Parts: sequence; structure tokens; C-alpha cells
Amino acid sequence: MSIFKHILKWCCSSSTENEEEKIQNSNNKEVYHIKNPSEDTFIQCHNPFEEGSIIAAPSPKMDGSSTDLPKLQIKITESSVIPIGTILNINPTGLENSKRNKGDFKTFVGSKHMENGEVLNDFVIEESAKGMGRQHFVIKFNASIQKYSIADLGDGSGTFVRIDSALVLKDGYIVSFGNSHMTIHYNSIVKTLTIKFLEGPKFNEVYNLNPCDETILVGRMVDCRIRFDDNSMSRYQCSISYEESKGWILTDGMGDKKSTNGTWLFVEEDHEIFDGLVFKAGKTLFDVHVVKI
Repeated sequence: MSIFKHILKWCCSSSTENEEEKIQNSNNKEVYHIKNPSEDTFIQCHNPFEEGSIIAAPSPKMDGSSTDLPKLQIKITESSVIPIGTILNINPTGLENSKRNKGDFKTFVGSKHMENGEVLNDFVIEESAKGMGRQHFVIKFNASIQKYSIADLGDGSGTFVRIDSALVLKDGYIVSFGNSHMTIHYNSIVKTLTIKFLEGPKFNEVYNLNPCDETILVGRMVDCRIRFDDNSMSRYQCSISYEESKGWILTDGMGDKKSTNGTWLFVEEDHEIFDGLVFKAGKTLFDVHVVKI
């Protein structure tokens, strides 16, 4: 049995079997994501993402030259192989000066240039040894709402967006900080939240949260319910609380003070891109500016 199948089997069974069955019964859907620590690869066992339900058919008049459509300027702020300050200019049809040059409203980024005689990515980041997948993530333009989205493609160490504002937690989310990844299981009937660590010093530990609980602090301080002895994390890394009108909310840092290295959300499905978004893939960090004419 390969290590991938072993992790997949562990992910979809094990100690939380009863709890996970309840989640499936209430939502009629069960989503798991697991990261292979040895090969820096996420494994996802669920129904495939239906792209057609999200991305509208392109307008025949939309050739990327229209001045009233938003464009993206994505600046590389950290990388082991790409010069810092490199800017990717993306219009609705795709990346300008693309290697793939398809004009299909998608921009693919990964570590491999060609496969089976065809160009695989619009932009290549040769960091395969540091977690960049052969085809790591895609940016797409949604013509119906004139907005861009980003999604991980399941090959590599994952694509993560930095959580800079309060995030409403949903079942199946994976949240990352430091060397830790935790998955979120939400029971919509009793409103409870279960956190299970997939990697890091608390690997396989489970925390059950109830709506009546006070704000749950995560970090290095003694008053943190989920406490780490890890200097790479902030004293207060993030907090989790329940609001009747919104549900479970995760906030980076504590109050107005953000964490030092950030708290990150794994973007398995299309995640809307907004001005100021920061995301990372492999060892490369990106900063997004949405240009509206």
C-alpha cells in the first residue's frame, strides 16, 4: 500500500468515525483533505469540483483588451527562484506574455513547462523540490460577475490565502499556521465545531468546541486553550468564537494585533480574489492588486 493510500485510509476512518458519520448524515456530504508530510502533497477525497457551475461562458466580445474590465497585477514578494518584485499582469483572457498562450480565461502556474509535447503552465516557478506542484494553481476570470478566483489543483504543498479579516468557518476547511494544519468539521444540527490536526506538533489531536464556549485562543500563552510550545508561532496566533448570526468565526492574531507569520486558508475550491489578497504556493509569496479602470 502506497503512503498516499495509507493516509487516505487514515483520513477517511480512524478515531473520529462516529463524529464524522453524524456530519455526513446532517449535511449529506463529507469532505476530507490530508497533507502528506513526506511528499508535501495534499490528498483530497470528495466529489470533483464542478468548474462549469462557477465560471460563465466567455463573451464573444471579451478579448482582454476592454478597458472597463478589471485586471490583476500580482507581485512576487518572496521566492527562492523568481526575482523579488516580478509582476504577473493578468487580464480576463489570461496572463499577458503567457508561455501557454491559450487566451482561455485561465492562468496556470506550476513547476513544469511542458508535458507530452504541450505547454502546461502560463508561468513557471521551478520550485518542485520546495513544494511547487507541476501544475500547482489556477486563476480564472468569472465573466458573469467580472471577478477573478484562485484555486489549488491538488499537486504540491497546497495553495493558501492569508486570513486578514474575520473568516466564517465551513465544514471541510483546512487552516494552516507554522508547521500545523487543522481541518474543520462543523455539525450544523447542534452547531458544534470539531478541530482535528493533520500535521504538526499536535498531529491527530482533536478539539471539540461548543457554541456556549468562551472565545478559544490558539497560541503560545498559558491562557490559550489550544496551546503550542513553538517559537515560530505568535503568542496569540488566532482565535475562534461563535456568533449566533454568523456561526463560527476565526480571526488571525488577537484584537488589533495580527500574528507574525499569518494564519492561512487552503483554497481547494474557487476563492474570490480581492485587492490586497496575499497568497502562497510552495515557497513563493504573492501580493495581489486589482486594477479597475
